[in-house]
Amino acid sequence: MPELDYGRLIRVLREERETETPVLLPDFFLDHFVTADGFSDFTTRLQRLANQGGGNLTGTSQLVRRGGNSVNTASALFSLGLQPILIVKTDAQGARLLHEMTDPGLDLSHVRTDGRLSSTVSIEVDHGGRRVNLMVSDSGSAADFSFSDLRETDKDAIRDSGLVGLLCLNHNLGAPSLAQDVFSFVRNESNALTFMDMGDPSSNPAIVEPLALKVLAKDLVDVLGANENEICWFASALSGDKEWLEAIDRPEDWLSAAQMVSETAGVRVDIHTPYYAATVEEGNMVGIPVFEVESQVICGAGDAWNAGNIYGELLGLDNQSRIALANAVAALYVSSPDASHPSQSALMEFLESTPSLSERGKKLLMSP
Repeated sequence: MPELDYGRLIRVLREERETETPVLLPDFFLDHFVTADGFSDFTTRLQRLANQGGGNLTGTSQLVRRGGNSVNTASALFSLGLQPILIVKTDAQGARLLHEMTDPGLDLSHVRTDGRLSSTVSIEVDHGGRRVNLMVSDSGSAADFSFSDLRETDKDAIRDSGLVGLLCLNHNLGAPSLAQDVFSFVRNESNALTFMDMGDPSSNPAIVEPLALKVLAKDLVDVLGANENEICWFASALSGDKEWLEAIDRPEDWLSAAQMVSETAGVRVDIHTPYYAATVEEGNMVGIPVFEVESQVICGAGDAWNAGNIYGELLGLDNQSRIALANAVAALYVSSPDASHPSQSALMEFLESTPSLSERGKKLLMSP
């Protein structure tokens, strides 16, 4: 693992370089967080209520806030000083909620209101020695957003952007077609980088193989963002070997999955896990352990990481600095008691404190 140089990264952040505009699409969710202690105790108490015919489960902490991969990533980028453009489809109520729940400076001029509100109940509990996030969703318009939903002003924004991020494909029933259409348009009419993060496909597994074979393997994606779960799904689809799905529970195999996907599809893979993050491209790997912080929230951590990664990409950072930046953005987000995204000044202050790195992450990155 290369020695980390936060000083160089901090100097770049202090320069306040101008960056090209990122465009993110296509989801906005209303998120309702339910935070409890242990999974076993939580489900036992729910079972007791069900057995008695219903009732009220108390003793949880709850929070309602804006959500969706695209909105969360855009919010994090805005907090860092960028001016992202957000293209989403919801209904009139969703648009009002979005205006209320985001910074007034965030560009919401590309929000459509002729769809349906998407919503998620996110249950965060301890299970198997780690904090887990269990989401129950009504996909709303995230399920049927298509290229035909893009207006000419949306297409102009894509043409002028520096990066186009297509996120939350796991909710979209036509995800492969959406990705093909959007990224083909980018390739033909823009110089923007293409970034894709599928999201957890467990409830929509049919999208994985066509995304792998018809999008990733067709040179339509410059950067694939994925966590350990998603990368194993792609490895299974590209290899035809379902054994890769078993690797989801084997941290020592996650990097191998990322390397397999990168080599087979010819795409840069940026993987973020609970222990480390890494970039894999053309047989080379740069990985950095995550920062050791006390987590207050985990839902949205991947979006915060993606925002830091996108920011680093638009800044033109080297792989090591870009991953360190993304790890820092995610660490500050998950350790925030109110699930707020960090500012650039908070980011620099955090890096200047020389925060500790995950020992488990160090060991996993050193494994052959």
